[in-house]
Amino acid sequence: MDQFEGWVVEESKTGPIEEPVLLKIYMSTPVYKNIVALLDSNDCTYETQHHEPTLTSQIAADVRGVSLESGAKAIVAKGHKTGDHYLFVMPAHLKLWGGAAKRACGEAVGFAKNCEELTGCVPGSVPPFGSVIGLKTYVDPRLKENEIIHFNAGSLTDSVSMRCDDYLKIEQPEVVEIAKEIV
Repeated sequence: MDQFEGWVVEESKTGPIEEPVLLKIYMSTPVYKNIVALLDSNDCTYETQHHEPTLTSQIAADVRGVSLESGAKAIVAKGHKTGDHYLFVMPAHLKLWGGAAKRACGEAVGFAKNCEELTGCVPGSVPPFGSVIGLKTYVDPRLKENEIIHFNAGSLTDSVSMRCDDYLKIEQPEVVEIAKEIV
């Protein structure tokens, strides 16, 4: 969850303002800090962007000024048989395909109900790094069609952009078809 630090009054640079504008100040989350540390420890080139909260993949793409397809959407799922949790990552214009996810991890899955408790991230802010949040990661091969991928990094207000090849090298996920077109 984004950790709210407090309010600050924005002052006008052109003179007095009639009503102060309040801005929320957010601290970086532990997950965000861990991702940045992981990328730095691997000498990875990446960019970060702080922005307004993005609650959907489409809003995130619009705010970042990039295509929806280049977003790395991460979904936390729970196995019906074992109760194990998995991270499924795909281009943001696709949706998780239950049958393919079952073939990938060996059991039927459903969306995890306790995402924030499990990952430390609110829904929509889960990064594609299962290794950072303690989950086995499966990635749809179509993500590799993007030279650069973009994702919320443990926060609805902080994004990372990086080369997809670097992501795959660092995360070392299982690459397998898990997604299908949204109809």
